[in-house]
Amino acid sequence: MANISPVHLLKWIEEHKTLFSGPVANKEVFPESEFIYQIVRGPNARNDFHIDPGDEIFYQLKGDITVRCIDADGTPRDITVREGEAMLCRAGTPHCPIRPADTWGLVIERKRRPDERDGLAWFCDACGAKLHETTFSVTNIEVELLDVIKKFNASPTLRACKQCGAVLPVPAGAASA
Repeated sequence: MANISPVHLLKWIEEHKTLFSGPVANKEVFPESEFIYQIVRGPNARNDFHIDPGDEIFYQLKGDITVRCIDADGTPRDITVREGEAMLCRAGTPHCPIRPADTWGLVIERKRRPDERDGLAWFCDACGAKLHETTFSVTNIEVELLDVIKKFNASPTLRACKQCGAVLPVPAGAASA
């Protein structure tokens, strides 16, 4: 029989807050679960758009964030998720959570099936053209996501827009390979 006991989430955050670092700053609370139940701290340093094969739920514990989404017609849209609010991001929606300093959120996703791959895409700040898109397997979201971001940030070629020539800057505080 599994050990079942509640976790006081705010105490868990306080006990683990020194482990949150880097451009993503996420930690799973229940790594043994069939869900990815993770706490995410701001500030983050990201300009990628995550494309999750399943739904993703954002709940803001402290502070407000912006989730930039790309609508089905390719139009970017900023959605403010205020402290205490939850938002469902449907599967396949490119989204980029922008987390200011001293914000804390809960993100819930499901673990991936063996045949599923996550995607990350980057878009030109100047003209909106897609710069790069890649897919990857997720077995440990804390590791794989960061690895893909680092590879993109380390490549001036991938960050250069083929339509207008602008180069997407590496976000301040972001890691590169």
